[in-house]
Amino acid sequence: MKARHILIVTAHLDDVEIGMGGTCAKLCKHNIVHLLTMCKGDRPGCEHVANFRLQVTRENAEELGIRTVHTNDFSDVQLDKEPQLDIVNVISSVINQFPPDVIYTHYNKDVHKDHCIVSDAVRVAARLRKSSPVDELYEFTIPGSTEWGYSERLFNVFEDIEGAPARIKMKAISRYTTELRPSPDPVSLDMIDARDRYHGSLCGYTKAEAFKLVFKR
Repeated sequence: MKARHILIVTAHLDDVEIGMGGTCAKLCKHNIVHLLTMCKGDRPGCEHVANFRLQVTRENAEELGIRTVHTNDFSDVQLDKEPQLDIVNVISSVINQFPPDVIYTHYNKDVHKDHCIVSDAVRVAARLRKSSPVDELYEFTIPGSTEWGYSERLFNVFEDIEGAPARIKMKAISRYTTELRPSPDPVSLDMIDARDRYHGSLCGYTKAEAFKLVFKR
C-alpha cells in the first residue's frame, strides 16, 4: 500500500501525544507524517517551561517517527488575539510545502479556545477545492478540553491502540512533567489510560482513540 502524506495540526506542544499519540505511532509506521504546532509552549504564569516542552516534543517526534516538526511563535492561550488570516496562512503554507492526503486536528467544539481556533483555521485551509490535496480531515479529542466543552460529541472513527501504540503514547506523555496533573484530573496518566479504555469499550477494543471524520472524498 502506498504511503500517505499526513499532517497533524495542533495548538500546543503536547496535544498530539495526549490526543492521538497511539494513532500517531501507528500512522508513522507506514506513512510520511508531519507535525505543525501553532503555539510555543509559554503557558501564562509558566512561560519558562516553553523550551523544556519544545525539547520533549522533538524527542517524542523522533521516537514516534514523525518526519518533520514545524513550530510557531504564537503564545499559548492567546490565539484569539491573532488575526485568523495569519493562522490560516501558516497552515496553508505547510499544506503547500508538504501536500497532505490526510489532516488531523482538534475537535471543533473543545472548551479550549486555542483548539477551536486552530480547528476553524484548518477547515478554511483544507477546503475541498479541486486544487486541494487534502482528501480526509479528522478531529481528535483532548482529555478535559473536549468533555468540558459540554457540547454534543459526534465521534465516528475509533483507532485500536492496544499494545505497543498505547505504551509508546504513555511513555511520550510521561515526559511532559510540567503539564501532567495528579489524578483524578483528566490530564493525569491514569485517567488518560482510563479514557483510552473507555473509548475502547465503545468499539470492541481494549484501548482506542476516538475521532470525528469531518470529510472524506
